[in-house]
Amino acid sequence: MVTSVRGDEPWGQGPELIDRADGVVLFVSEGAKWMQRSPQRFAALKRLAARGGGIVVLHWGIGTKDAKYIDGCLELVGGCHGGPDRKYKVLPAEAKIVSPDHPVAAGLADFKVRDEFYYKLKFTKAAGVRPLLRVAIDGQDETVAWVWDRPGGGRSFGFSGLHFHDNWRLPEYRRLVTQATLWTLGLPIPKGGVRVNIGEKDLQLK
Repeated sequence: MVTSVRGDEPWGQGPELIDRADGVVLFVSEGAKWMQRSPQRFAALKRLAARGGGIVVLHWGIGTKDAKYIDGCLELVGGCHGGPDRKYKVLPAEAKIVSPDHPVAAGLADFKVRDEFYYKLKFTKAAGVRPLLRVAIDGQDETVAWVWDRPGGGRSFGFSGLHFHDNWRLPEYRRLVTQATLWTLGLPIPKGGVRVNIGEKDLQLK
């Protein structure tokens, strides 16, 4: 069952909903701060991680202006776009799949997109973080999506794109986020990828 809710403050029912969830997909503003703004919410997210729950964080959901929230974000997601030195740029780019053997990359190939990407991301020093998608920005290949098998159990996925909601039209974006969510939940992903064509009655597996 999927529950879709707005996380606008005050989000009093949030901790209870998180405690009932097998995983969460966070698409919120300044998410690293949002996770920790409420001690009860942050505690619920840490309980989710401790029991092996899935965590997916998209675009500004991985970010914070205030550097004091970086470490807490890294603890849950493995990566963060944070602090006064954070970088971002709108550009047309070729997104490159750099871990094609990973289940989240099933059915995906390099593709072109125009988006605002956060880059020069900060990553945890803990083991298990694996780059999944990179784009060339200012002459450097920058990781913009990653997967993380958390050392304590459970899985996280972060993606710094999706500033422009129009990019949901791209089957590559729909497949990337769908398969990342399934993977964090420990659900199987078909070898050829999940069918995510617009106009299908439901998402179907090949």
